[in-house]
Amino acid sequence: MSNLKDVAARAGVSIATVSYCVNNTKSVKAETRYKVMKAIEELNYVPNSSARNLKSNTVKEIGVVFPDIDDNYRSELLKGIVSRSEDFGYSVTVAFSYNTPKLESKIIQQFISKNVSGLVILSCQPKNQTFYQKNLIDKGIPHIFIDNFPQGLDVNFLAFDDYKTCHYLTRQLLEQGYRNIVLMTDPNNLFSDYDGSCGAMDAFDEAGLKFPEGNIIYTDNTKESAFRKSMFQLVNHPPQAIIAFSEVITRGIVEAFHLCNIKIPETTCLISLGEECWNNSDYIPGVIHTSRPAYTLGIRSLNVLMENIKSPHLYEKVFYLVQDNIIHNKVTLPSLPTPFVPPTAHKRSLRILAANLPTILSLECISKDFELQNDVEITFEYLNFHDLIQEILADSKRPTSNYDVYLFDVSWLTYLVNSDALLDITDFIETDKNYSKQFLKKNLQNTNYKGRYYGVPIIGGSHILFYRKDLFENPNIKTMFRKKHSISLRPPKTWTEFNGIAEFFTKEYNPESPTDYGTAVGGAISEELALELLIRLWSFGGGLYDQNNHLAIHTPQNMKGMQNFLETTKYIENGSTDVTTDKTFEDFGNGKTAMIISFSEYAAKIRKSIHKDIISQIGYSMLPGQTPANCGWHLGISKTTDKMDLISDYFHWIAQRQTSYYMTILASQSTVHYPYENHELLKLYPWLALTEEGINSSKSRIYPYQGKNRLILPAEVESVLCDAFHEIRAGESDIAGALRHAHNNMLKLFS
Repeated sequence: MSNLKDVAARAGVSIATVSYCVNNTKSVKAETRYKVMKAIEELNYVPNSSARNLKSNTVKEIGVVFPDIDDNYRSELLKGIVSRSEDFGYSVTVAFSYNTPKLESKIIQQFISKNVSGLVILSCQPKNQTFYQKNLIDKGIPHIFIDNFPQGLDVNFLAFDDYKTCHYLTRQLLEQGYRNIVLMTDPNNLFSDYDGSCGAMDAFDEAGLKFPEGNIIYTDNTKESAFRKSMFQLVNHPPQAIIAFSEVITRGIVEAFHLCNIKIPETTCLISLGEECWNNSDYIPGVIHTSRPAYTLGIRSLNVLMENIKSPHLYEKVFYLVQDNIIHNKVTLPSLPTPFVPPTAHKRSLRILAANLPTILSLECISKDFELQNDVEITFEYLNFHDLIQEILADSKRPTSNYDVYLFDVSWLTYLVNSDALLDITDFIETDKNYSKQFLKKNLQNTNYKGRYYGVPIIGGSHILFYRKDLFENPNIKTMFRKKHSISLRPPKTWTEFNGIAEFFTKEYNPESPTDYGTAVGGAISEELALELLIRLWSFGGGLYDQNNHLAIHTPQNMKGMQNFLETTKYIENGSTDVTTDKTFEDFGNGKTAMIISFSEYAAKIRKSIHKDIISQIGYSMLPGQTPANCGWHLGISKTTDKMDLISDYFHWIAQRQTSYYMTILASQSTVHYPYENHELLKLYPWLALTEEGINSSKSRIYPYQGKNRLILPAEVESVLCDAFHEIRAGESDIAGALRHAHNNMLKLFS
């Protein structure tokens, strides 16, 4: 175990200096502090705040580390731990890791520094053997792991025997004729979940059957994640049976099936690995619940821990699996379900032309609810951005349109209205005053042109800065940054500050950077590149047009904005902007980049890409410069549709509270205000708190549309700006020359 002397030797300073840094009792130079903190990290030194009082220490405390306590199983487990601790005269302190390995490690180190008597750990990082070897085994800290344990180490471990439970349940299902059996479990390959999956697959092998490929669905242990997985992977083809590995997963499945009118157990037999309960009212109707005595497991874990505390170094470690009570009773399974056949004949149909965006894919998924309520079939046809606007224009000219509803970008509004492509729905909007109350004000206003409404908002996200909070708050990194820039490391407020931080986190410019690149830019699509440029030009007081709507491209303000963006490209991989947005999410999620600019709509994609080590360490902040672009998509109506009554009902359904909740869970955003007031959703998607502020401060992307002989597409206007950027990058012109060319090209476009 490292001590102050070891740290001092590694850092090349005195023991007193180390003590000053650790206890913050005296000012130390930033450079010296950095050396000390780096040595502490390298030696894995944990300051023991109770060391001075070890001889007289009478506080008996147990540290409990759980990922969360969002289900009855873990709450009952904790009750058992607390109850038994009190019997032994110990107090209990509980801390939550939120399934974040780095946070879990930090909590455990803090408990050790407090000199707790022992630890109860439900770990989310069973593969981090090195950490546990150094911090628990080598230091002789009494402990007990529950459900998951660091593989390959001799530790105390208690769990339910999920292998036997899942083997037993699967065997019973197979004997009843079930074959299409799905397991829904945690993606982290934790012991209990992995063991349960093995039990189910072995039951298939013993029956001479092959476990169906793709029938293990991985989901985070939240009802929202399970709901999302069920909506996208199960409801179209429900399996004969599902074994859900936790109560919260079960609740997410039930919500999705209820929404899509899939009956449990008539269509799917749902089995939940649940805790023992005497009252049937706690059980979900139609679901088969197992009976794991979690309270008893909590008591047993404390019994083991107390024995370990009595003999911290010589205690022979216990590895024990507790049986689920359901194994002692024959499971009463429902008859083999009738295969689910979705209705094929509908009284009415609705055709929607759209772009393949996360929110629209979610809308298509959730629309099953509206279809069932109204006996209607809704079909979505997807096109890319360029083809979409062209098809809307073409369809609007047909005597009878092929589509009833169009998805269109906020910047297309003036063009489409002046092309006579959209139905004026002002009376429809103003007749029902609920619309003005349900939709966010600016989102709804974005559908208004010259006092008339031409759609309802369906996507209304805002630019947001996502950054690695774990890096921005790391003491060593903060010290290193202050030494370099003489200011504190924080989420950047300006684009100049953004570039300074991006340089700091780029290895080419800072070999000690923990990330390869400071940021990433998705510019494979010209519309996305244009947005990256515009938000910088606006921040420096520029843009394409001045406040009088006069062309103003070749300006000092735009030169500054363009120069700033060119500098940003020094801190992205290979300096290339020709990458997809998905690739920027992937790089950020894998820890390759420190910051990224994106939209709240894409935040779920970022979450999906993020490695578990940093998922709770992502920070959210307003855009540098406070000049986000006014972005969004609307649903407009074909002028020749004969489905106005049905479309009216559909739009009302979209604006409902519950629909907005479902949309937010699946797509991370909503144009309806309800999710922004829901504490569960704000906890799940904390960036929602910034979205409305970003929308309200966003700048317009409505451009002049009338050329001399034709209407000008918004994409044509923004392409002029992109061409100027590419001209500079190719070395064909300097910034001033490229902006002059852009100015002249814009004049030609409208001449």
